[in-house]
Amino acid sequence: MRQRILGELCQSPGAYVSGKELAEKLGISRVAVWKHIENLKGEGYAILGVSGKGYCIEESYNVLLLDSIKAALSTARLDWKLHLFPELDSTNEMAKKLIREGQAAEGTVIISRQQSRGKGRRGRSWQSPLGGLWFSIILRPELALSEVVLLSLVFAVAISQALDSFQFFDPQMIKWPNDVYINGKKVAGILLELSGELEQADYLVVGIGINVNMDRASLGRGLAKTATSLWEESGTYYQMGEVLLRVLQSIEEYYYEFLKNGFEDIRKEYKSRCFHLGKMIRLDTPRGSVEGLNLNIDEQGNLIIDSGDSIECLNTGDVALLAGE
Repeated sequence: MRQRILGELCQSPGAYVSGKELAEKLGISRVAVWKHIENLKGEGYAILGVSGKGYCIEESYNVLLLDSIKAALSTARLDWKLHLFPELDSTNEMAKKLIREGQAAEGTVIISRQQSRGKGRRGRSWQSPLGGLWFSIILRPELALSEVVLLSLVFAVAISQALDSFQFFDPQMIKWPNDVYINGKKVAGILLELSGELEQADYLVVGIGINVNMDRASLGRGLAKTATSLWEESGTYYQMGEVLLRVLQSIEEYYYEFLKNGFEDIRKEYKSRCFHLGKMIRLDTPRGSVEGLNLNIDEQGNLIIDSGDSIECLNTGDVALLAGE
């Protein structure tokens, strides 16, 4: 019912809709409308109520209307199942909980309007306030674990392609392995968590965070120099549902392309977007730092670096461009 109320309010953004009109359309009492509105306010929706005028929603661009998204995904190959929460500790943790309980088919998507303990790569926290897209996708690819890890790079390309489709930016670039950048700043990231044997993955949780309608203050202290949002880069607010829809469609497209034809063609696109390929970099790994020329991204998704003394093939670490690059 709350989604239906949001849908009615979003049909007239910036205008007031009377409680009586909402009650008649939805077949509930005006008291029930008021109670749902109060609950929606508690979930962080900016809804104004004025006696004699009704209710008006602000920031309608930040509203996710699941029914319209599902309808647009009706011809999808994946059987998408979308679940929206006002707040979670972590969408990845909720996804893993559903898996343990046997309630998570492939294509299940856990979305939260905000996260209190969002997770990034290598145990880092991810700032997840209102105004961003925070969601996790459950997949069950019939692949060996060595192939599943390539999906981290595949989905970075998919997200880049989806954001490109809004045509407000130059092509989205990628920092190995899976950070998406606009104008030299991070706008999206991916965290894969998986379980299974070497020969066969059991499940894969794809955690994705995209900074959409967030201003500089919302990005968090200390991140203004390294992170950005779609809004910061364009001065335009984006319909959150449209961003989610395009990203899911792109992920599905690249996922099935990878399952059918492997990594090679996608690797070529990945390399064309990797902004540090062919440049001098430093890779900070758990065993120390390696500096040198980034020669390639190989067929297994490894970073290939010419350190001057040897050719290094590395599968984990944080990339930084060296001064002058």
